Amino acid sequence: MTRSLSVLLVGLPEAAERTLSQDDDVAVRRVASVADLDAPLTDDAVVIALSGSAPLETLRAVRAVAPDAAVVVVTDAAGAADAAVALHAGADDHLLDDATFDLLLPRSVRYATSLRRLRRELATTDEVTGLPNLRGFAPIAEHHLRMADRLQVPVVFVFVRFDEQAQVQDHVESDALARDAAQIVLEAVRDADVPARVAPDTLCVLLTGDAAGAETLVLSRLVEAIALHDAARERSRSLALSVGTARYEPGSGTGLAEILEDAARGLAARTTS
Repeated sequence: MTRSLSVLLVGLPEAAERTLSQDDDVAVRRVASVADLDAPLTDDAVVIALSGSAPLETLRAVRAVAPDAAVVVVTDAAGAADAAVALHAGADDHLLDDATFDLLLPRSVRYATSLRRLRRELATTDEVTGLPNLRGFAPIAEHHLRMADRLQVPVVFVFVRFDEQAQVQDHVESDALARDAAQIVLEAVRDADVPARVAPDTLCVLLTGDAAGAETLVLSRLVEAIALHDAARERSRSLALSVGTARYEPGSGTGLAEILEDAARGLAARTTS
């Protein structure tokens, strides 16, 4: 992998920064501790010294501000147990602060970043909501479209867009917003329906069975679930959701990508109008 990388060093000496900076394709910056991290971080990788730190708390603090970054933890030989805890909790690689550190640091950053990207590309479940992501949802939806052509029955999709997502800068609040919307959707759909997170700000539900009857029922339940959720919220502002539907007609030849794109445009237009 030769693409440019941005790397944040946390609690590491200036020498580590010099080592990585020798690669023209790596942009490096350095902070003294986790307390100096500001959300949101867009770095490709975070390399963090665990010396004297609680590994789980440290990793959570990094993930709170940089959920998509690869994380490499650095310990001395006595900190091997802390490194094992961090790796089990989701860190991508571990380096020992010994004579091989300068040699292995650039390789570890490249490896961890590649691994993180590969895992993200292969994942079929959204980590925040626990719902299928687009990669996991697409084969199921496309199967239903083929079955619709065979059985000559329509397929209905319900879309829920959380309109606040674009204004939320904090990853913790953004994730909480996604979980709130997912919970509302799960309360509204039937066990046979297939909900998924198809975009950062959009959930989709593929309705199975009698499309017309299911569509009315789910939309009614969504309205009720949103009202109940807003009534129970601690914060004064209600959850802003846009809801729409799309119907696949048998034999139309419309692909899943086109259905999703049309729905996204429709929900965006509804939000701005």
